[in-house]
Amino acid sequence: MAALRKFFSKKLQYSEPVGSEDSNGHALLAFFGEDASRQLRACYTNEHIGIVTLELKDFYSLRSPDQDILGPRIMDTLEYEAIREIPNIFHHARFLFSERIGFCCVFLAFCISEDVVSFANATQLFRIQVRERINRSLLSSTKGIGDVMAGYAYIPPRQQGPFSEVLFKAYCHSRRFAGEPKELASLPLYDEFRWILEKGRITTCFQPVIEFKHGGVVGWEAFSRGPENSFFEPPQTLFQLAGELDCTFELEALCRDKALQSLGGLEPHQKLFLNNLNEDVNNPGFSAGQLRNLIEPYGLTPQNVVLEFAERQGFRDMTMFFKAIESFRKEGFAIAIDDVGSGDSSLRNLTQIRPDYIKIDLSLIDGIDSNPYHRSMVETLAFLAGKLGASIIAVGIETETELSSLVSMGVDGGQGNLIGKPAQQKASPSVTIPAKTVYDPADTAGWQGFSPVRELVRPACSVCPEITVKEVKAMLADQPPQTSVVVVENEAPVGLLMQYNMDRHLSTQFGMSLYYYREVGRIMDTHPLVIDVEMSVEEAARAAMSREGTKVYDDIVVTENGRLLGAVSVQGMLDKLAEMQVELAKGANPLSGLPGNVVIERELEKRVKNRQQTSMVYVDLDNFKVYNDVFGFERGDKIILLTARTLTLAVDQVGNQRDFVGHVGGDDFIILAEPGHVQAICDTVLAVFAEETPSLYRDEDIERGYIVGKGRDGQVRQFPLVSLSLAVLDCTFQERFSMDGLSERVAEVKKLAKNIEGNSCVREPFDPAVDCPTAS
Repeated sequence: MAALRKFFSKKLQYSEPVGSEDSNGHALLAFFGEDASRQLRACYTNEHIGIVTLELKDFYSLRSPDQDILGPRIMDTLEYEAIREIPNIFHHARFLFSERIGFCCVFLAFCISEDVVSFANATQLFRIQVRERINRSLLSSTKGIGDVMAGYAYIPPRQQGPFSEVLFKAYCHSRRFAGEPKELASLPLYDEFRWILEKGRITTCFQPVIEFKHGGVVGWEAFSRGPENSFFEPPQTLFQLAGELDCTFELEALCRDKALQSLGGLEPHQKLFLNNLNEDVNNPGFSAGQLRNLIEPYGLTPQNVVLEFAERQGFRDMTMFFKAIESFRKEGFAIAIDDVGSGDSSLRNLTQIRPDYIKIDLSLIDGIDSNPYHRSMVETLAFLAGKLGASIIAVGIETETELSSLVSMGVDGGQGNLIGKPAQQKASPSVTIPAKTVYDPADTAGWQGFSPVRELVRPACSVCPEITVKEVKAMLADQPPQTSVVVVENEAPVGLLMQYNMDRHLSTQFGMSLYYYREVGRIMDTHPLVIDVEMSVEEAARAAMSREGTKVYDDIVVTENGRLLGAVSVQGMLDKLAEMQVELAKGANPLSGLPGNVVIERELEKRVKNRQQTSMVYVDLDNFKVYNDVFGFERGDKIILLTARTLTLAVDQVGNQRDFVGHVGGDDFIILAEPGHVQAICDTVLAVFAEETPSLYRDEDIERGYIVGKGRDGQVRQFPLVSLSLAVLDCTFQERFSMDGLSERVAEVKKLAKNIEGNSCVREPFDPAVDCPTAS
């Protein structure tokens, strides 16, 4: 019955009013549902309501190349793109909800200020931008959608008459206004726009562009703004209306003049990045000679100027465009292609133009730390830029993990709010460039487990499996940037939905129809990587990087006692790992590269704190000083390196990931291992060392079994070949003890081992009650 009532409420909008307007209004509210109706009534009490209706002008005649009817599918895309565009246009309105009415109308509800003129102006620009968004997203299936019709209505608070009647009248007014032909010159915003052009009310802001090798400033990109706090302050508002009024060249020339007037000079090696419309390059009023004459009074040369052209604008005639930019290039101007990767971009265009700078579109940078498809695109573009001899610049860098991701992928430079926000005065920020974070398990061997992932956990956005994809999209729109949503049942994670994966499903040919109104469980990953909060960063990285390719950079779900605690970004984890390695490397032995005393102490403290049963193996080279004196330091270093390789090899072969190898200094090493397999490690060490040692001696030394040299007392005598003494101390770490007592016990066992001729191993227990009687 409810479904039948909903069907007839749709039909009602396409017929003459049945009964009173109030009854139609009740039907409209019923169609919205209880939650939406409650929002509208609450807003109506003391706030102003704004209504926008969007319709496709040629809904019933839109066809694909295969003559498929496209109207219904395009309406799904229309609603999706409209919701995405709302934050960019309606800056002073609070979006309430969207609803489809009938086959070809999208209803949008807002709480707005009393400035109705601004709301009316925003609606017209909203129509233009939504139309452009849809045309871009549907370029592969249709040549265009014609036009989008937009209407609006305004409802002051507490009007006379029932609210349902007031709402229905506003809805009818909006639909009627949408269908009326309108001249742009008659719109309220036209006069204000012409005033801006005539008075030159444009402000220029400069955003620094840095290179990633040293963090220095390459130059600044000039951005134009309309009058502050006005409807035209956002540049896209200015240029959208200029496009509708066919005066973009006039606006572009004004912006160029204002940028040069505000620049304040450049050093010979610095650049000014100037944005240009692609079609302007063939305008008789814009030539290389004219531009040179324009910049010279400001102390600039063509070598200081980079002309930017946006790939998203398209190239109507590539031959003409290429010919035009070549004239600028011959004059000394550099060429940049902006927005690369923003849509149906062609790598062929880049190979033809061969720009000096390739600017990656911010849509690819957003979420680069977690989106495998974005990473692949950026890596491909970086490779292509290298082949073309171009510098590749990332645009829109907002977070530390995005920066570290781009540095690790070989991007040359970047700009964004993290580096420096656009400002009227040029800024030269000092940026610390992070180390490249390329995960290699071999690089972290022996350095495992120093930091639990608890330190990296951030709150996760969680939902139940029954919530719809549409609701998730709306929820994320009101939140700070999120890369994922964790699907939870009874406080335990049952799935993960990455933002990029949701967008990928929705952007397919029938994605909106198939998934937008369905449960999130249909598109979530049902087997995400879930780890305990106490797992080490190194172990978590190993687990993450062993996943299938498309999931490598998906967030890691973290639990505590089986309950959802939060999530960890893989790039953030790799950055932490790189930071740990840098810190650890400061204390690493410069010869062997193994962790040194600082790291050894930290590892030992961790095991004591966790009461982790450990066998401590103290490794000492016998007769090493004599060997060093006889054969020299270079050959002595070879024995040190052989020992380091032997210990690491033994732990890798018969130990596990939790075992540790360190270099105390000189010819002393240490292994911290689990008691269950420490004997196998020691046996392997002695066997491998005995097999490799002969290669470090002369044949005659091997035959007689000794070398001749001076002892510590200065007397010349015979000394046995170098051997290893392994002193093994089994520690439970269950009772309190003193480090002095532990050191004395190690020295005792080491002395026992060294008293045995040749390679030896002595294993003893460590009992704090006996060995450290004064420990409290």
